[in-house]
Amino acid sequence: MVNVSQQGNTLLDKIVDLIIPPHIVAFLNQTLYMSSFIIINYWSFVHIISGIIFYFVKPKKYAIKEWFIIWFWANLIFEIAEYVLALGTQNPLFVEEFVDITADIIFGIIGFILVWITHKNKY
Repeated sequence: MVNVSQQGNTLLDKIVDLIIPPHIVAFLNQTLYMSSFIIINYWSFVHIISGIIFYFVKPKKYAIKEWFIIWFWANLIFEIAEYVLALGTQNPLFVEEFVDITADIIFGIIGFILVWITHKNKY
C-alpha cells in the first residue's frame, strides 16, 4: 500500500490542515490501488459522495443535464486549483499526479451519475 502524503510546506497543505485533522488526511491519502491509469484511495470515496451531494443540491431552474455539465466543470476547476495550490514542493506532481486528478474527477462524476440513474424518474 503506497501512501501519498502532504509534505507540509505547500499552500494546499496549510489549507487542508486548517480544515481536516492531519490524522484523517493521512488516512484518506492511503492508496488502495494504483496503476498507470488510475489511483484509488480513500479520497475516491469522498469524491463519489461529493458527486452524490452535488446531485441533490440541484436548483430547480437547471435541467439535470445542465447541472451535470456544471458539476463536471466545477470538478475540473477544483482539481486544477488543488494542483496549483500544491505547487511548491520539489516535485509538485507528488501531491496531485495527473492520474490522481483524473481519477478524482471520474469518481465525482460516478457519484453524480449513480444517483442520476437511480432517480431519473423523479425529475
